Amino acid sequence: MRVLKGLERSLKKLVPASWRKHFRASKYELLMERRAPIDLIVHVGAHFAEDAGFYESCGADTILWIEADPDTHAKLQEVLAARSGPARHLAELALVSASSGEELSFNRFTGDGSSSSVHSSTETLRTRFPDSHETGEVLHLTTRSLPEILARHGIDPKAARRPMLVVDVQGHELAVLKGLGAGVQDFAQVKTEVSRVPMYEGGAMFDDIDALMTGHGFRLASHRYAQVPSHGDVLYIRG
Repeated sequence: MRVLKGLERSLKKLVPASWRKHFRASKYELLMERRAPIDLIVHVGAHFAEDAGFYESCGADTILWIEADPDTHAKLQEVLAARSGPARHLAELALVSASSGEELSFNRFTGDGSSSSVHSSTETLRTRFPDSHETGEVLHLTTRSLPEILARHGIDPKAARRPMLVVDVQGHELAVLKGLGAGVQDFAQVKTEVSRVPMYEGGAMFDDIDALMTGHGFRLASHRYAQVPSHGDVLYIRG
């Protein structure tokens, strides 16, 4: 099996970069392009807005980036200020969760902070990503719900043509989605990080996220269920 997977990776490298998305297990990029224009994107767990260019290419008019770590948020603002693309970029400093007003510990991780989380790492994560682990620095942050943040920016997903929610918060995805309640149905598509194996202590698992999303009328669109990664991103589409 490992030999076959290695051969598959080698063959993909021979394919032009613009074609590789057609051979991936995830159909995320293809679906985004087919469903464009996706005019509103709310991205929770912004980091440094690495997806800004792709979002703009999908027709985004407004992108709200939400980041919990104050240092990362400061860099995020610099990155967004330097952009000259067509979209309106908004940035919010907030730890998003199921409700507002709860104080949670936020663990900073090594590297660029992309793995930082309210959850601590598991042995699985440390084995899979040996360079990613807690630094020992812990922030104490007060949570805010996503509806509260949307209202603060005057953003109503129902007013958008094809709004999208992105949740990439290192094991805290289920809490963010629960905070929306039935409001998650105001989004046409939701991209979320999922785990089939425990990457973070007490972190959300794929089956729980899938149950919530399908319960709100979404279908898993980016993958066949058998191909959902042990840890990665999936895309749900409503209707």
